[in-house]
Order: sequence, then structure tokens, then C-alpha cells
Amino acid sequence: MADPKDTSEEIDRLLDGWGAPAPQPGFAERVLERADAGAPARPAERRWALARTFAVGGTVGGLLVGAAAMLRPEPPASASAAGRTHLQVPGVAEVVGEPGSHVQWRRRGDGRVVVEVVQGVVWVRRTAEGSALSVVADGEEVSLDGACGRVAVTRGFLKVDAAVDDVGCEQVEAAIAAARAELPRDRSR
Repeated sequence: MADPKDTSEEIDRLLDGWGAPAPQPGFAERVLERADAGAPARPAERRWALARTFAVGGTVGGLLVGAAAMLRPEPPASASAAGRTHLQVPGVAEVVGEPGSHVQWRRRGDGRVVVEVVQGVVWVRRTAEGSALSVVADGEEVSLDGACGRVAVTRGFLKVDAAVDDVGCEQVEAAIAAARAELPRDRSR
């Protein structure tokens, strides 16, 4: 085992090459003057100012998050059933979902009604011309050229197929009549 004194001398020899540069003239005097002058004591008011800033900021941020959570729009209404689903929006459209279909709908801020076909076959009859109705299939808005149409969305393991067909209103009327026959007292679901 090496003698600790020999090791210490070796370390000193190695560190000799790592010397610090000489200080600038008057460096020590400037440091002593600043130390004698003393740094002004930080008043308690300034110490608490930062804490108050963070407390007020946290409170305001929490209130904003809470207000945003309360003001978010309602989620779309969903209809899915083992039997037919009949959605009626007076003056805009009637929608009938075949058994097992999943349909969501909502009214936007501008008054338009959006019907989203998530899965299954849906028959749509517009009762008003114009742009009061939007139909969404597979996440994209689709166009119904005529007054009546059929929208089919099929979900597979890795793909979604959407088909939109303009059909005769007689077929849609038959689907609406069948859905109404299943309802008690002729009401929509």
C-alpha cells in the first residue's frame, strides 16, 4: 500500500498546473467595500409579495378552469337500441335507425341540426329544404342530394366504411312507419 504522504505530494504536484489567474488590481478592496456597505435587508413585505402573486394567480386560474368546465357544450345525445330508433326534429328532419344502429345528434349554436351516424343503417328524410341539417358519417359531413337518403356505416377491426345513397322517399316513409308502429302512442325516442 502506498504511503499517504507520497500520495499527497503527488496530488500537490499535479494540481500545481491548475493555478488560478492573478486577481485584478483593487479586487480585494472592492469586495470589502461592498461587504462593509452591507446589502439592504429585504423587507417582509417584498418577501410576501411573491407568495401573494402565486396565490392570487392560482386562485384565478382555478376559477377560470372551473368556469370553462361548466360552460362547455353538452355532449351529443345518443340513441342506440335493439329495435328501430326514431328521431324527429320538427321542421328539419326525421331519422330512423335500423336495429343495432348508433346515432348521435345535436343542435349547433347557429341552429343547424347535426346527425352523426356512428354505426349501422339510418334513413333520413329532410322536411325542410336548405342547410338546416348536416349528416356526418365516419367523422365527415356527407351530402344528401335529395330529400331522402340512406346512410350506412360499417365498423370493422381496422377500417370504417361509410355509404350514402339517395333513395326514394317511399322507402324512408316505410321505415318511419315501421318505427312509429313500434312506439307507444306514436312518440319519438
